[in-house]
Amino acid sequence: MSGAGDRIATRAVHAGHDPAAHQGAAVPPTYASATFVASDTETLEALNDGRARGFVYSRVRNPTVFAAEQRLAAVEGAESVVLFASGMAAISGALMPFLRAGDEVVATPDLYGGTARLFAEVLPLQGITIRWADSLAPDAVAAAMTPATKAIYAETPTNPLLRLVDLAALSAVAKRQGALLIVDGTLGGPLNQDPLSLGVDLLVQSVSKYLNGHADVLGGAVAGSRALTRKVRSLQQAAGAIMDPHAAQLLMRGVATYPLRMARHNASGQRIAGWLAGHPKIARVHYPGLSDHPDHALALRQMTGFGGLISFDCGSDAAARRVVDRTRLFGIGASLGGIESLISQPGNTSHHSVQPARRAEMGITPGLVRISVGIEDADDLIADLEQALEQA
Repeated sequence: MSGAGDRIATRAVHAGHDPAAHQGAAVPPTYASATFVASDTETLEALNDGRARGFVYSRVRNPTVFAAEQRLAAVEGAESVVLFASGMAAISGALMPFLRAGDEVVATPDLYGGTARLFAEVLPLQGITIRWADSLAPDAVAAAMTPATKAIYAETPTNPLLRLVDLAALSAVAKRQGALLIVDGTLGGPLNQDPLSLGVDLLVQSVSKYLNGHADVLGGAVAGSRALTRKVRSLQQAAGAIMDPHAAQLLMRGVATYPLRMARHNASGQRIAGWLAGHPKIARVHYPGLSDHPDHALALRQMTGFGGLISFDCGSDAAARRVVDRTRLFGIGASLGGIESLISQPGNTSHHSVQPARRAEMGITPGLVRISVGIEDADDLIADLEQALEQA
C-alpha cells in the first residue's frame, strides 16, 4: 500500500489496493456482484446504518469502485473522491446537493459545451439561475455575484481555448460570500495542477480523459473534503449515476500509468504547439505553454505542465475541414486525453449543442481546430499535420 509521503507516481500504482487483502493478487480484482450477503440480520442492519464498514448493495458502494476512489483521492491529494458514471454526472453531482430553487450559480463564460447545455437547459428547470461572468477575471466573477449566489463554477484550462482561471484569487472571491468554488480540472489533471491546494472546494474531473487514458472508460469524479463529498455521495446513492465496477477496475489500471503518459502528453504538446505557432497557414494557436498565450504568466505560476490539448485557427470553416479530413494519424472524433491522437472542430463536437451566436461570444470561430496529442512520436504527428496543412 502507498504511504502518505509517497510521490504521485508511486501513489498512482499502489493506492487503493493491498494484495494481502485479496489472496495476494497483484491486480485489483473486479467485484461484479450487485448484492453482498451479510452474516446475520444484526450485521446487515449495522451496515445499512453505517455502524459497521462493509458492503450491502453496489448502488450504495462497491469494493472495486471504492478502491478506485481511494486511488484517485491519493493522486488528487483529496480527503475523498466520489466516482460517477460520466463526467457530466459528476458535474451535476457536485452542484445539486448544494443548490435549491431560488439559488444562483455564477459561471465563467468559457466552458465545455455539455456544461453550458446543463446550465442553459437543465438547472433553470429546477429554479436555479445561472449568472454568467463577463470574463474569466476574478473581479468579473465578483461583479456577477448577488446575495443568492451559492456557488461559483469554473473550468481551467478551458476547452477548447485553453484559457486559465486564477484559482487562488477566485477562491478568495468565493470565500468572501461563503459560496462554494467548484472547478472542472479535467484538462490539467493532478500531475499538472493542484486546484484543491489553491482553495477549490470541489474538483470535478472527467476520468474518461487523461486519468484513464485509453478511451475505454466513461466516468467522472468529484474530489474534496469529506464534509462536502459526504453530501455528494448521499445524493448519488439516492439518485444513481454510479460507476460500474468493471469501469472502476479499468480506471485503476489507467491511473497507474497516468504520470508516465501525462509527461509524454506535456512534452509532445509543447513541441507541437510551438511548431504550429510558426506555420504560415495558421492564424492563431491556443496553448498555455506558449509565451504569447494571454494566460502564460498565470500558467507558469499555477501549472507544472500544459497538457496535450491544442487548438488553432485555420481562418475559415472550409480550411479547417480540409485540414481535419486530410490527417492520417489523427482520428476524427470527439473526446481527448487518450493514447491516440484525435482531431476535430469544436463547433461540431465539444460545442455542437451550443448555439452559433453563443459559440462566437466564447471565441470559438468556424475555423477553429482542436487536437488531442496522444503518445505517438511527435515527429510523426508534426509530419501528418504538415501534409494536411499543405493540402489545405
